[in-house]
Amino acid sequence: MKLDIRRKVLLLVLSGSLLTFLLINVFLYFGLYRIRETVETKNEELGEETAEYTEQLVEAQIKKRMGEITRLRAQYVDGGLTATAADVKYIADVMNALLKGDVQSAGHPVPNALYADVPAGQPFIHYSPDLARQGVSPALQREIRLTSGFIGSLLGMSACSDFYQAVYLGSKSGYTIMVQQREEKETLSALCTEPNRHTYDPRKRDWYKLGKDASKPVFTDAYINPVTGEPCVSCVVPYYDTEGFAGVAGIDCSVQDLYEEIMKTAISSTERSFVLGNKGEIIISSKEKGLLSVSLDSQDLRKSAESSIAREAANMVAGKTDMKPVTIDGKEYYLAYAPIKSLGWSFGTLIAKDETLSPAMEAKNEVRDWMSDFRNTVHGLITGYGAMLAAAMALLLVGLIGFGTWSAKRFVKPILELEDGVKQIARGNLDKKLSLETGDEIEHLADSVNNMAAELKTYIADLSKVTAENERIATELSVARNIQEGMLPKTFPAFPDIREFDIYASMHAAKEVGGDFYDFYLVDKDHLAVTIGDVSGKGVPAALFMVVAKTVLQNNMLLLKKAEALGEVMARANDRLCRDNEEDMFVTVFMGLLNIKTGEFCYVNAGHNRPLLRCGADGFAWLPKADTCMIGIMEGLEFPVRKLKLNSGDCLFLYTDGVTEAMDPEGNLFSEGKLKDLLGTVPREMETKDILVLVSQAVKAHAGEAEQSDDVTMLGLLYKGQEKQ
Repeated sequence: MKLDIRRKVLLLVLSGSLLTFLLINVFLYFGLYRIRETVETKNEELGEETAEYTEQLVEAQIKKRMGEITRLRAQYVDGGLTATAADVKYIADVMNALLKGDVQSAGHPVPNALYADVPAGQPFIHYSPDLARQGVSPALQREIRLTSGFIGSLLGMSACSDFYQAVYLGSKSGYTIMVQQREEKETLSALCTEPNRHTYDPRKRDWYKLGKDASKPVFTDAYINPVTGEPCVSCVVPYYDTEGFAGVAGIDCSVQDLYEEIMKTAISSTERSFVLGNKGEIIISSKEKGLLSVSLDSQDLRKSAESSIAREAANMVAGKTDMKPVTIDGKEYYLAYAPIKSLGWSFGTLIAKDETLSPAMEAKNEVRDWMSDFRNTVHGLITGYGAMLAAAMALLLVGLIGFGTWSAKRFVKPILELEDGVKQIARGNLDKKLSLETGDEIEHLADSVNNMAAELKTYIADLSKVTAENERIATELSVARNIQEGMLPKTFPAFPDIREFDIYASMHAAKEVGGDFYDFYLVDKDHLAVTIGDVSGKGVPAALFMVVAKTVLQNNMLLLKKAEALGEVMARANDRLCRDNEEDMFVTVFMGLLNIKTGEFCYVNAGHNRPLLRCGADGFAWLPKADTCMIGIMEGLEFPVRKLKLNSGDCLFLYTDGVTEAMDPEGNLFSEGKLKDLLGTVPREMETKDILVLVSQAVKAHAGEAEQSDDVTMLGLLYKGQEKQ
């Protein structure tokens, strides 16, 4: 009976091991067992005692350290806010001296944010709507020139502190002088952007009202800065002229920046910190979820269902300093807290209770390791008593080596032959056949390798055929895409000698070929035809149907050549597409005819997306919804013609649903509303090409990494009229 490899190896290992350790175990078993039992018992006792003592010691040390660090962090925040109050007081004192004539300043002009785009980091002045409407009197001009002399100090304060968001003056006359902190990327100052530019009045702001009634620097409640999105507070104080109250000086401080700076000193990976407001609300927190996370409803922590944290939250609001064990979200923590006196807030630091036990466990493991070394030493001593067995062990070792060598040669020979055959197959010799007769798994493995080589040879042949076919299909699709793109007008400017209008269009297919199309051409010297359409489906069938639809529409338009005939053009195209339409495909089409001399625009909408039209200074608005359904559905349909009058500067934006239905990775649509809002920001002087590029970039930014789901086609027509020639 032939043995398989498992049994051969098992026989070798068992025979060698049993012969080697049988003699050793007989002499050493009882002695080692007794010694090992004693060492293990003492090891456990000593480890437990050491761990308990270490736990108590480390817990006390961590409590002390947490309390000290928390107090220092609260003092750091308090100190920063106190320094802010001193800076605001300094600004007010200098303004008092300037406006009362105690000191002189030449002043220098600064840009007005109402009329100029001022980058963040540069000083500017801004007029409220009332002041801009009433005008600046000579006396107020002198005051502004005098005040502008203080701009250098404002700029220095904004630059010297990382957590100052803005330094500013709000005058009772309605002007504001401000320096906003420069961002990492170039941005405009807040009052240079809409709606602030034309609506901002410092006298209507809460900080102004608070500062006007104050006798010393005071802080506002925490709020979210609309520019940075971070928690902020403002420090304000009034300043005066010879007649009394003249305005309010202020500094916006980012509490988040202060918090991030002190959290660089975290003492543990599990440490969590938070700032509690004077109403029990979480203002800042390093926890993103759970009870201590920042929430929109500003929950009062003193009313929490967790009684331990509710009790300590009340002490924090009361301005106390302490360290207590608490339970949060079902887990035990140590909470250290100290007051931030400037704002009436409190700073809290949490650390998981089980983390304090880790040093004790490390000490326990070290004791166990030491006891293990001791046990090994004892084992070594006992082994010395077995020296008498050395001769017998040597003879046994020689026998094992000889037997192992002979067995290894016998076992390894067929494996080496198998390895050599596999290497030849791996180098490409798929006709190599292995012939091994060992009667065990090696023989079965050789047969499997032979079968694998035969199957691999067949697979490679089949793969070559499939690869060639895929390359042929890819080539044909590429040619089809070039042909399709060649049918669409893509030379711009399309009519360089005609100045009455500006037109631009683009199409980006979702697949190699698409079903969207656009077209524009001169019917005669006074009329421009524009068309945009979307064929149902995608890929090659939609592309072929698109070619037929575009050709039929253009031929009928060039045949009839009248604005009143647009309905008939669409009807004829519909009847033609319905014939032999066995695949039940259809097309949504918007087609229009512009009289480039008079601006009259006639159009037909056959189930297509509503275009957007900019008339005058009212911005973009939707054209009425389609009167009829798509073409290609059924014969005999009528298509009513609508008319409108384009004036110089009016702009028509046509698109397919690939624009408004573009999806981001979460499945959210770009939407019609977002498209209209985007076009509402387009300046009247922008060319159609730039408008389409702006929309295309917005759609791509919305989609992000999501795959394009539909063809994206757009056409823009800007009517300039004869006066623009």
